[in-house]
Amino acid sequence: MKKIFYSLGIFLIIGLLGVGWYFSGLIYESGLNPEFTETESVGTAEDRVIVESITSKSIKLNVEEEQWGVMLENGIYGIIGQNGDAVIGKILNTNGNIIERKLLQINGSLVTGDRISGSAGLLLDEKTGIYKILGTSGWSGQATQGIYTPKSVVDIEYEDIFYQSDIGQFPAYLTSSGDNGVVIFVHGFRGDYSREVFAQLRAKDLMNMGFRSMIISYRNDRGLPKDPSGIFQYGVSEWKDIDAAIDEARKISENVVLWGISGGGGPVSSWIQNTNDISKVSGIIYEAPVISFWESVEVNGAARFPWLPQGLFSYFKIVTELRYGVDFDSMDFRDAVINSDIPVLLFHGDDDEWVPVEMSDLIAESRNKNFTYIRSENVGHVTSWNADPENYVLQMSVFLSSLK
Repeated sequence: MKKIFYSLGIFLIIGLLGVGWYFSGLIYESGLNPEFTETESVGTAEDRVIVESITSKSIKLNVEEEQWGVMLENGIYGIIGQNGDAVIGKILNTNGNIIERKLLQINGSLVTGDRISGSAGLLLDEKTGIYKILGTSGWSGQATQGIYTPKSVVDIEYEDIFYQSDIGQFPAYLTSSGDNGVVIFVHGFRGDYSREVFAQLRAKDLMNMGFRSMIISYRNDRGLPKDPSGIFQYGVSEWKDIDAAIDEARKISENVVLWGISGGGGPVSSWIQNTNDISKVSGIIYEAPVISFWESVEVNGAARFPWLPQGLFSYFKIVTELRYGVDFDSMDFRDAVINSDIPVLLFHGDDDEWVPVEMSDLIAESRNKNFTYIRSENVGHVTSWNADPENYVLQMSVFLSSLK
């Protein structure tokens, strides 16, 4: 009997070591290695959303599987089929995986049985009152294949600029109009300034408020200088590039605002912690920010591998740190944001499966000065604008007007 127990114990230890080795490797490849491209192996699901029925006023969708999509979330979104597209709004009814939503407009043909994809990339034509959906035949948004610009997305003029950081030179877009200040957009995980459509859509709103947009790149972006560590640092070193971009923006205006989008929240928050002159920036806007990287690992892991016991993630953290020499605690900037007096406007949806809303909740509960928190119900990752476009733009305007 003792031999059996010993054998089972050895088997359990070997199994645990194997699981730790596997998932630490997965965390490194998918979350830390800038060269990783094989996303099929990280547990994502294929979306399957099919038109159940459609009338002139509503559409029913059969959401068979939509792990990262928006069809079950509040707000306005585009849907794209093979022969048509539409804009959908308010959720009218749900019955299992069948959801009925208000049909706001339709272009072309959508019929029962059509397989569709969802899009959060919408642009309201101010003259016609009609939404355009990014990625459709009528509006690809691309200047050339895979390249988006403020001109191609929202038809505003811009220039290509470069700024110098400690490890090299980085490109950025700078829109041409606006005398009130400069907003620097810091893209998220594995982002690319030339594909940062969210920032380019907001650039038009900012232009209407008198602000220029500077949409930047930074270390570890594809084809650009790499961090000496060879990994994504989630702000530990990237803040230096943000600081260099701020210095470049201040050549234009002393009123500079940082906007951290998703994974861009780390570099922005690290800048707060590391800068020797916080007054170089007037305020900060966050959209679903990663402020502690490990917290996001746990949320992503739970969504991608729901069958894993949550207690194992602490074990995976230790194995990853030992195996790759990573310090996840150094990627946690909660205290910096909480203890800072710099004005902050933070948007976050409570159904975010990429970045935990609990992190934003914690910061909101801990700060009582110069902090505005817009928390959207049943809204996902970087879709707070879709939840309520008018209020989103209003909050932007009120915040920027308050800065001095």
